[in-house]
Amino acid sequence: MRQHCLSLILVLAVCTGLLAVLTPTADAAPNVKVTVTLDRIRALNSSEEGACGSVDWYAKVFINGVAFNNEDTEEQDDLEGQTDISPGWEFSTDVDVATLDQSSGVAKLPVTIEVWDEDGGFCAGDDQYDASPVVGRGINFQMGVSPCRVFFGPGDGEGCAGSRVSSGTAEDRAEVTYRVEADDPPSAPGLRIRCTSSTIRPTVGNPVTITATALDGALMPTVIADELQITAVRNVSGTAERVPVADRRVSGANSTSVTFTPAEGGDLVYGCRLREGATGLFTGWRRVDVNPGNSAEPLPISYSGPRSSRLDIVFVADRDSYTGLDDPQFLIDVRSVIDTSYYGFDSFLASQDKFNFWIARAQGRADDFTDGDCDHDLPAGWDEAFAFADAGAILHRKNQRDCALRGDRIFSGVVDTSVRGDALQVVTHETGHQPFGLADEYPLIGGYWQQEVAPNVYEDMAACIVDAPALNREATACHQWERTTDWWPDPDWFSSEPTPEDVMFNNTGPANAADLRRYKLIFDDCSSAKC
Repeated sequence: MRQHCLSLILVLAVCTGLLAVLTPTADAAPNVKVTVTLDRIRALNSSEEGACGSVDWYAKVFINGVAFNNEDTEEQDDLEGQTDISPGWEFSTDVDVATLDQSSGVAKLPVTIEVWDEDGGFCAGDDQYDASPVVGRGINFQMGVSPCRVFFGPGDGEGCAGSRVSSGTAEDRAEVTYRVEADDPPSAPGLRIRCTSSTIRPTVGNPVTITATALDGALMPTVIADELQITAVRNVSGTAERVPVADRRVSGANSTSVTFTPAEGGDLVYGCRLREGATGLFTGWRRVDVNPGNSAEPLPISYSGPRSSRLDIVFVADRDSYTGLDDPQFLIDVRSVIDTSYYGFDSFLASQDKFNFWIARAQGRADDFTDGDCDHDLPAGWDEAFAFADAGAILHRKNQRDCALRGDRIFSGVVDTSVRGDALQVVTHETGHQPFGLADEYPLIGGYWQQEVAPNVYEDMAACIVDAPALNREATACHQWERTTDWWPDPDWFSSEPTPEDVMFNNTGPANAADLRRYKLIFDDCSSAKC
C-alpha cells in the first residue's frame, strides 16, 4: 500500500511541474504557501552501520524560521532500518510576503533541510548526516517567492521547478533529493474557493463537470472574483505523457464550470484557482483514477498529496444501505458528503489541501448506538489494507444513532436528509471525534474524555477555568453536567464551549474556540509530515 501511494505522490509532483498554465498569483499575493518535499534520502556512508543498527531517517526542516521535525511519526517509524528511502515527506507553511526581506528587490526567506539518524540505547544521541557539499551539514538556501526562485548565493537564482539533489562530504553523509514550491494558499481571511466534481468516479465516455465557486468567510457566494480558473490534465497510463483536458478561465464571476469527457483511462488531475485583488487562492491538485480496475486496494477519489501530510478519509458503503462501492446511490452520497460535510464546513474547506478522500472496496455495517454500544462491522482487512487511514466513514441511509470507534479509527454517518434533517452535518460532527479527537459537548449521553493537549471537555472545573483564558474566555463560561449512566450523582464533565451553537453539541452549529484549536493542532501536524 505504501509503494502504491508513493506512485501517486510522484504523479502529482510531475503534474505540478507541468501545469504552468494554471498560474499562481504569488507576484502580488499577500500570503504564499511555501512547501519543501523530501523525495529521497540515501546514505552514502555511515560509520555507525552495525554498531548502532541501520540508519533510521527523519528530517528537520526550517522555513522562514518555522521549525518542522517528523521524528517518531508513524511513517518515520515504518521506514526505520532502510538506508535508502523515498518518503515524500512534505513540510509547508503560509508566509506573509510583506514580512520578508526584499532589500534585493525579491521577497526572500531562508530554508534549511537537515537529515538525521534516530539513535537510542547506548548510541549517545541522534546524528545529523552531512547533506551539503559546502560548509555545514544542512542544505541552506534563500527562497524567493515572487516569483519562486532558489538562491544558493548572489545572483539571479534558479527557477523552483523540478527536483534538486544535494550530497555531503563528511564521513557520515547522505544524498537528498528535494523539491521546493511557492504557491497560493487554499484560503484567506474572508475568502474561500470551492472546487467540486460532478462525479467522484469518472469513467471513459461519460462527461465530468468541474465547478469553481468563490465564497466569503461565511461560505456565502457573494464574492465576484477578478478571476476564476479550472485546469485538468490526464496522465496517460504506463507513460510519462500528460494530456491537457480542460482549461477554463473567467473574469468578474462568482462561479464557473467546465465539462469534458474522458476518452481514455489513466489519472485525472485537476485544480481550481481564484484571484481577488492582490489575494490568490489555490485548492491544490486533486487526483482521481479513471476506470481504475479491480485492485483490492482502496480507491483514491481525491488525492492531494502524501499521506504523512494529509488526513486520509476512507468512505465505506454500509451493506444494509448499498450493494457495494459501485452502487450509484453510494457514489452520489459520497459526493454529497465531500461537498457538504467537508467542503461545506468552513474549518475543513479552509484547509482543503490537507485531505485525501478514498473509497473502500470492502463493505462494513454501521451499528445503532441507541443501545449504548458502538459495534460497527469493520470492512475486511481494515487493520491491514486500511492501516494508513486516519478515519473511516461508514455511510448509511438508516434511521439510527451514529457513533465513533476511535480505537478502530472509524465512525458512522447518516446521509439521507429525509431520515434526518441534519444528516450530512452528522458526518462533520463525527469527523470531529475521529481524526480530530474532540469529545461530545452535549450533556448526559455523549462520549466524553479530556485530551492532554488542546481539550474541549475537562474532567474537573479547575482544569476548565485554567484553560479558559487560552480560549479568550472568562472562567464563568465553564459549565458542568452529569453523565446519567454513572451511579454517583455529581458533576462529571466540564466545558467552556457555548451551547447549543457548537458543532460538537449540535451538529449544525459552528466550530468554536476549543474546536478550532484542536483542528489547528491536527492540521499543523499535517504541515510537519505528522498526519
